[in-house]
Amino acid sequence: MALRRSQYSPTSSVIGHSKDASLAKLDRLLLSRLSRASRAGLISVAAAAQALGTSRSHAAKRLAALARRRWLLRVRRGLYLVVPLEAEPGQRMMAEDPWVLASVAFAPCYIGGWSAAEHWSLTEQIFRPTLVVTAANVRSSATTLGGHEFRLFHVPAARVSGSLVPVWRGTERVHVSSRDRTIVDCLRNPELCGGIRSLLGLMTEYGEAPERDFVKLAAAAREAANGAAWKRLGYIAESLWPGETKLMTQAKRYMTKGTTRLDPTIRSAGKLVTRWRLWANVAVNSHKISA
Repeated sequence: MALRRSQYSPTSSVIGHSKDASLAKLDRLLLSRLSRASRAGLISVAAAAQALGTSRSHAAKRLAALARRRWLLRVRRGLYLVVPLEAEPGQRMMAEDPWVLASVAFAPCYIGGWSAAEHWSLTEQIFRPTLVVTAANVRSSATTLGGHEFRLFHVPAARVSGSLVPVWRGTERVHVSSRDRTIVDCLRNPELCGGIRSLLGLMTEYGEAPERDFVKLAAAAREAANGAAWKRLGYIAESLWPGETKLMTQAKRYMTKGTTRLDPTIRSAGKLVTRWRLWANVAVNSHKISA
């Protein structure tokens, strides 16, 4: 992955080494080994320890020392960006592809929600943060790394699997949720796509796309849906895709006891739809959704 100048990120560190500063032979050797072990220029303490054949604590000290001499850029604790030797003095550096950065910084993870929906052309909405579904121990749901904004959604490690598609981003392979898994994830947690209104838009686009496959959608739901997701799927599918009776039959089979709100962000219960055990607190029509 290439590096590029940051045009807008005040958080990016400035590479301020002078052209006439000589790079020690040992530093050059270390940088060469770290660069080969990096993923798109990104190197973690664990990867550095393996590449240098040393302990993590010693590797961390070596990385910190190189960062102080401006040959590495600290992205976050334990993760660094290798600075190219040809970098211009005063040049601001940042990881070019946020997907690759996410795959290293938040592993195990995948690109999901609205970012996956944009990738599969299920939405025309533009979201600035990259949405990452991760099993990593993250402290905040929103963060900025390397000049890029991320929205993090934490899940158990078992959910970072299944209907994920590897896509190439330059020379790096990154996992993104499939079309079907993206829909299911958002049925389970509508906030992943920006809310229930955005979810209906995604499902409308899915149903109109040549790539739609309701058998695969049902399989993805069996893999990753919970009871609330099955209820939302059945209720919305009944309006959007009334001919998909097999899909609705499966939704009824797998939906759980108890009731669920269609839009979990709205406190009002709305109308109880008993066949789906769902509080319809927003109105769903074939091409629109309204409060």
